[in-house]
Amino acid sequence: MELTPSEQDRLLIFTAAQLAQSRRDRGLKLNHPEAVALICHAVIEAARDGASHSQALAIGQSVVRSDELLPGVASMLFGVAVEAVFDDGRRLVVVDFPGSDTDVPGQVTRLSSSPTVTPSDVVTLDVHNDSSVQISVTTHMHFFEVNPRLRFDREKAYGRHLNIPAGEHVDFPAGSTVSVKLLPITGERVMIGFAGLVDGSLDAPGAKAQAMEKAKKLGYLDGGAS
Repeated sequence: MELTPSEQDRLLIFTAAQLAQSRRDRGLKLNHPEAVALICHAVIEAARDGASHSQALAIGQSVVRSDELLPGVASMLFGVAVEAVFDDGRRLVVVDFPGSDTDVPGQVTRLSSSPTVTPSDVVTLDVHNDSSVQISVTTHMHFFEVNPRLRFDREKAYGRHLNIPAGEHVDFPAGSTVSVKLLPITGERVMIGFAGLVDGSLDAPGAKAQAMEKAKKLGYLDGGAS
């Protein structure tokens, strides 16, 4: 039996959640890793059962109660991010536990306003969904590597992601065309995973050309110049 890295991660979450549940059943207070495991497992299974993104988020927020946590843990459950497989594809769910708004060392804080974006940073693309089902894409996805049945200028999307708030997504209904804005991926600009078209530095010599050729061979639709 061979498991992909994503399947191995889900198995690890399942095991950690089972351990956390057994301890909760014995009346023990949950620590931070145990609470996170239960939240992530609940979201993943909700998506597997056919729940919508908002339904899975609500389940993740309600799977543990404040009185089941060790002191100080509730305030640390901020921005618990888990990628789940929904009926319309993989989507990121970011769970903020009620009462997690207290400042604690090391917590992640979202900006109250979006970073300044200059017009030269933004690329606007028309994306057509050639498939018979709706496709959704989250902000963290390398847009160049999104679903092969989405037709758009792949070359212009290389090294870019959707210009939307973290954790949000854009829906592409079947047979429709949606205009989106893309921003450059910043930081170290290393893409590992996704569709496997890059799997390394975006800016390595020849990386873009190799990714374009691989996408072509695998049948990714491209609306750019031929």
